[in-house]
Amino acid sequence: MEILIAEDDLVGRTLLAEMVKKIGYDPLVVKDGAKAWKIIQQKDVKLLITDWQMPDLDGISLCKKIRSAKFPNYIYIIIVTANTKKKECLYGIAAGADDYIMKPFSFEEIQIRLKAGERVLELEKKCKNTNIQLLQAEKMASIGQLAAGVAHEINNPTGFVSSNLKTLFDYQKDIVQLVIEYKKLLKLLGSVSISFDLPELIQHQIKTISDLENEADIDFILDDISDLISESREGTERIKKIVSNLKDFVHPGTQKLQTTQINQNIESCLNIVWNEIKYKAKVIKKYQDIPEIKCYPQQLNQVFTNLLVNAAQAIEKKGTIIIKTQKKKGYIEIKISDTGAGIKEENLSKIFDPFFTTKPVGSGTGLGLHVAYQIIQKHNGNISVESELDKGTTFTICLPYSRISKNLA
Repeated sequence: MEILIAEDDLVGRTLLAEMVKKIGYDPLVVKDGAKAWKIIQQKDVKLLITDWQMPDLDGISLCKKIRSAKFPNYIYIIIVTANTKKKECLYGIAAGADDYIMKPFSFEEIQIRLKAGERVLELEKKCKNTNIQLLQAEKMASIGQLAAGVAHEINNPTGFVSSNLKTLFDYQKDIVQLVIEYKKLLKLLGSVSISFDLPELIQHQIKTISDLENEADIDFILDDISDLISESREGTERIKKIVSNLKDFVHPGTQKLQTTQINQNIESCLNIVWNEIKYKAKVIKKYQDIPEIKCYPQQLNQVFTNLLVNAAQAIEKKGTIIIKTQKKKGYIEIKISDTGAGIKEENLSKIFDPFFTTKPVGSGTGLGLHVAYQIIQKHNGNISVESELDKGTTFTICLPYSRISKNLA
């Protein structure tokens, strides 16, 4: 870990730099507080040792500037002083320092105080991660409620469009039958012997109808109307299915333990993310007959959705996503594979870490796979990844079905 040292005395800063190197830190050394402040504004400094008395900007003023700036990441500050008065040392802490070291330096003391600083920084990092996850969870809950409301609103017009199409289909059958009979009559009238002269007005009407029939291509229209209504009804059924899947996915107040068929859950998730996938990949499903499991379905849906979207995004042009499910002894196994860009070997061990992402800045939070890992752990299962650059990635999820853990029950 890098550490910034601000000390105007040559002997003092050389000694401090050597000591922190022995402890295992990489020292960045400056001669005064002004230079230290410039570096802090440019770099993500986590540990700072600063002398009290320095030209341009002293240690106390530097502490105050750092605390008033409210940097996104906490900086642990140790102030160095030759003053042995407790009151003066406490004044330094009141100004924003976390700890103090008195001159002359002691290697053991510096080592212990830096370790204490590391612990504080680690706790601060954990708290920050927890807060971000809580905010994310709250955000997802709000999105879920919004999506459930939108689903309800979509259902209403879809319902009456579907009903109207069914009625229209029934009407169309009657109209087609009537048109067929009209055509038969027209044909018969057209074949009447000349000895039975029809009035001129009727002959004119027959010709007009025949011309219109030929111009409109009535046979094609009659066939196409049926197809159009059929396709429209199929479309409304698909909308209803998507809405149903969406409501299942984000059902408010849902964190209930339920018995679920995982193959059906995956199908629901595919419907939800189909727009992300359909232009990028062919989906091959290899579902086996697997037992039901007791779980939190909405949480598992979140995992499957995340993996499916990631798989699609990993494919640059056209590829394949393969979903396999099978029963193993005591658990079910779900594999989601893609033929995408793959993951570098050095990143595989970090793939489930919070905030780790290989996506461009602004394209991902780095929380998706971390949350997925936590959800699978909560279900007493495990999730692993295998990948090869330019060949693809496979995520494997194992979920027990033979027993219910105390964590779930």
